[in-house]
Amino acid sequence: MPRKKLEEPEYEAYFDTLSKGLKNQVAEIEIIAVGIMDKEQTDYIPFYGISYDPSEKSISIICEYIDHRIKKPREVWVKENETGIAAIEITGGDGYTHLLKFKEPIAG
Repeated sequence: MPRKKLEEPEYEAYFDTLSKGLKNQVAEIEIIAVGIMDKEQTDYIPFYGISYDPSEKSISIICEYIDHRIKKPREVWVKENETGIAAIEITGGDGYTHLLKFKEPIAG
């Protein structure tokens, strides 16, 4: 699955465009504590959007029942397949990897 790295100046516009095109999307959030091998995970739940606040340097993932915030992201990778965006992998300032996986890829 090809991966594309986003740079910080791209975050806000990329996530805004992605969120505007959502229709009945379902996602799963997985948080991996690098080096500790701890893992937290949600089941697939309705996904409403993702945004970047440049003044706070934080990414917000908005799902049903969950508003997940990632402060000071170090890296953002988008995983794509032949039908669209399958996942977004974010390494936060705390070193944890946050993986947002879509049940059905989002057309890009």
